[in-house]
Amino acid sequence: MAWRSWLHGALRHPEEPRLLLLRSDRFWRLPRAFVRGPFWPAAANIVVTEFERRLGTKPWLLRQFHLEEDEAAQRLEAVFELELLDAEWRAPAHGRWAGRDDLERLRLANEAHRQLLDRYLTALEDGSVPPERPPWARPGWLEGVRAWLEQEVGRLGHRVAAIEQVKHWSVSSVLRVETDGPDLYFKVSAALPLFGEEATVTARLAERFPGYVPAPLALAPEQGWLLLPAFTELFTTRATPLETRRQAFRRFAELQRRTVELVPELLADGCLDRRLEVLETQLEPLLHDREALRQLTAVEIRRLRRLRPAFQDACRRLAAMGLPPALVHGDLHLGNVTRLDGRLAYFDWTDACIAHPFIDLHSLQWEKHAPTREALLDAYLEPWHDLAPAAQVREAAALARVVIPLHHAVSYRTIVGALEPDAKPELDATHMFLREALARAS
Repeated sequence: MAWRSWLHGALRHPEEPRLLLLRSDRFWRLPRAFVRGPFWPAAANIVVTEFERRLGTKPWLLRQFHLEEDEAAQRLEAVFELELLDAEWRAPAHGRWAGRDDLERLRLANEAHRQLLDRYLTALEDGSVPPERPPWARPGWLEGVRAWLEQEVGRLGHRVAAIEQVKHWSVSSVLRVETDGPDLYFKVSAALPLFGEEATVTARLAERFPGYVPAPLALAPEQGWLLLPAFTELFTTRATPLETRRQAFRRFAELQRRTVELVPELLADGCLDRRLEVLETQLEPLLHDREALRQLTAVEIRRLRRLRPAFQDACRRLAAMGLPPALVHGDLHLGNVTRLDGRLAYFDWTDACIAHPFIDLHSLQWEKHAPTREALLDAYLEPWHDLAPAAQVREAAALARVVIPLHHAVSYRTIVGALEPDAKPELDATHMFLREALARAS
């Protein structure tokens, strides 16, 4: 069985609290698209392309406000709020702009959408917007971004030709900026309690570690806006040779080794303090947060709470094994690696922090082929052998496997807690990391 995804578009009227519905036989429905295979709802380029085909005009994706995933059935259903870019566009003959009063009288093809759309239209009528909603999920945001991009691209000696959405969700938005010269990338990230100020942090890291971190072309720190060169070489696990993957892990460990003596400076640069002694103090509130534990069973919750002293002891034992705190990426995988001037470099520093370096081994769990996993681990661990015997370094990596999911559970608890209610399903993964910690503790 292959994944099947249904995408529904709530195209909002540019001036009135209405949305577009299309007639199909005797029923009305939202514009929709069907995608075969795995689909990531943050893939804005796919969402925009699919709805452009169905509407005959390119919309702007504002946000996803409904998501249902059924892993057993391999089915996904998502509803996206869309904004018109072309003021001259008119609804097709089989379409109509429907308000809340209209909705009550219309027969919907999908009755499960009625309550959802009623709530959405009520919010449009009231003009109510949750304070947690990020600027890029609100109408009109693009205008300010476009003006800034035209200014900065002009300063670089080029002209903006087009702006395309690449990735768009509640925690960040990434745009491809096509120019009359090279393509560029724009990014903005949410201001969340455990997110650093990515634009500023990236700039500081690029200054300190040239060749390891791409240098921004322009910044707007107040808005968190970041303009980067387009990366001409990106990697995926399936298509990347093992030797390149080994180099990516080894080179990142070499970068971390260089940061060990710079911890105070990196904290001052905006990297958050997430050292093991900090993680210890975060476990008690994590394991008593009802919302964070909502998808766990009562048995799992009891086991986690009984294991809290053991988890804290694992943090203390790992801290005592001779490997000091260092710069941690927080989301290290091949998708965040590129090649610049022949050397591997690392981007997407939203989660940049000071922590135990082995926190960045999390992505190794995705490698199911044991010999490959061991080869990657060996490449990463070798640069640390001057700080502790090889056997001790290997033991620390084994112990870190218990601590790593706890670090990420704290991250996701904080992220999800700061999102508006409609957006929480996008990143509701705290329970997955806690189950991982349970499995490794046993």
